[in-house]
Amino acid sequence: MPDPSKIDEMVQEFLADMSLKEKAAIANLDEDKVPYLQHAFDACVHSQLGDDDEMSKNVMHRIWEVLQETHRIRILQ
Repeated sequence: MPDPSKIDEMVQEFLADMSLKEKAAIANLDEDKVPYLQHAFDACVHSQLGDDDEMSKNVMHRIWEVLQETHRIRILQ
């Protein structure tokens, strides 16, 4: 199991480099659509994560979780 503190650190680094539009797009994906981003994400982070597929999946899913809380579009009443 990858170190959770390392995952959180990497997530914060990736989020710092994302635009608001990217964050909102990921935040508004249903969870079952997150794996479709995995290939593109892997290509972008290969130099940082190497071929560690488990770490990559954990980081991508954690990014989605964080963005669900911070950048999801909500209907206000």
